Order: sequence, then C-alpha cells, then structure tokens
Amino acid sequence: MVLVAAAAAEAGCNGRKSLHMAGNEIVSAPPETISIYQLAGRLDMDVVESTPARATFQDSRNQVLIFGGVNGRAYVNGSPVGESTEIASVRGMLFVPAWLEPRIRQALRPRGIPPVREPEPALLGCVVLDPGHGGKDPGAISVLGFSEKSVNLSVALVLAEKLKEGGVDARLTRQTDRFIELEDRAELANRCRADLLVSIHSDSAANRSASGFTVYVPAWSSAASRSAGFAIARAMSRAGVASRGVRAANYRVLVRATCPAVLVELGYLSNHHEAGRLCEEDYQRRLAAAVAEGIVAYLKQK
Repeated sequence: MVLVAAAAAEAGCNGRKSLHMAGNEIVSAPPETISIYQLAGRLDMDVVESTPARATFQDSRNQVLIFGGVNGRAYVNGSPVGESTEIASVRGMLFVPAWLEPRIRQALRPRGIPPVREPEPALLGCVVLDPGHGGKDPGAISVLGFSEKSVNLSVALVLAEKLKEGGVDARLTRQTDRFIELEDRAELANRCRADLLVSIHSDSAANRSASGFTVYVPAWSSAASRSAGFAIARAMSRAGVASRGVRAANYRVLVRATCPAVLVELGYLSNHHEAGRLCEEDYQRRLAAAVAEGIVAYLKQK
C-alpha cells in the first residue's frame, strides 16, 4: 500500500460540497510544513493561543511562542530557536517548516519524572469520531437523493458502539443531525487529549464510475497518523471493500488536531451501485466493523 499526495482538484468530496465550512476542506499549506497544532501534538504540549500572526503552546515547564511572517521566529522559554524563517498563515492558521520541530524539542526543559497515579481502568485509548457535515451542511448529495451527512452519522454511531465493546473510550463530535463548526470538531480531540481523531465522510466525483474507500492523512503527517491510516485501510480491504489506498491531503479538520488524525471516505455517493450500498444498514455496519478493527489494531500496536 502506497501513500500518495492528493491534489486539491481531486481530493475526495472537497470540490463538490456546496458549503465551504465543510469539515473536509483542504488547506493549501506550503510544502514541507506542519500546522502549529500538529507541532504542539508532537511535542506533547497544549495550544493556548492561535491567531494568524502568533501561536503559543505550553506544558508544565515550557512555553513555546511562534511568530508568523516572512521573518517569522520561534522562541522557547523566551530564547530564540534557529534562524528567522518564513512562517506562513493559511486560513488563519500558522504553518512552520518541519525542520523546526527537532530544534524546538532540543531547547525544551526536561519535564522530569511524572507523579505516580492510581491505576485506571484498562482502556486501549481515547478516540474521537467526527461524522462529517450535519445540520445545514448536508455534504454531498447521492445519485439516489440522500445526503452524505446521514451516512456519516449512521456509520459513526455504530463505529462508536463497536469501539466501546473493544475497550476504547469512543467519543463523538455529534450524535444527531446538527451543524458543528470545523474548529470545534478538532478542539474536542485536542481538549480530551485523544489518541486518535477519525473523521468520517462519503465521497463524490464527476466520474460516476469512481468507487472505493480512501483514507487520508495530513501531508507531512506524524508516523502515528500514517500508522493509523494504514491499519484502517488494511482492515477495510480485508472486509472486501474496494480500496483507493492511503493518501495525503491537508484537510482542515486534520491539521487542526494535535493528536494523530485520519479522514476516511467510505465510498462514492456519485456511483449508483455504491450509493445503494452506502444507504443499507448491513453495509454501514460492515464498514463500521472494519474501521473499528483497524483502529483497535493501531491502538494495540501503540
């Protein structure tokens, strides 16, 4: 299975959604950059401020400041790190060169030995499930007339049940047909320090013969995001679902997450045969079971 970059023009259902507030809108970030949310997640720090010009994140012993612009700069505990460099602001979010991460990491103060905690109930981890679209944002409309938002929610609800049965703390960004701002979707995963964010969508294309699922990870994603993406793709292939592989695309809901994050396109609503299957309860449960299998496999290997 090969990870390939997806251009905005062909990146799933992005170009065919009627509302730009959709949770799978792509951010055209500069090459070899990561968002400040991705950077904070890799450093195991919390984002406490994010504006188009400045970002701040911290842990118990460190504070990192990122200033955007042509002569952007990173500071760790008040001291500059590396040379000044261009730090771009794209759709109000800062993207830093990937080479800054190891330099910032090296400048951080050691966190020391964590306090001893009482044992917690054995759980594989916390996973936030994000059924794409909802409410006033229907997503793609299938060739059979039903909306994407309903498929996404139905699959996500079953997926949450199966994950809980497998010992996973599964949380949903929405459990009903309601609209949620894009920032709030990723923020839920950030706030609960999730082990994984999985955004659930259904695809659409001008080519009515296009079919199969696709798993997306952010461009320049962490090894953990790629590992989760491939684990889910393998499980869906084993379930007999046609695969279009794992691809890279900077969907906004992914690059705003500090934890590993993937977006799953379940299939094509523009394909008559696949649309018919996507609205069937049995097939939705089959998809949910496969995605759950992949998520559990990823959490166990962690």
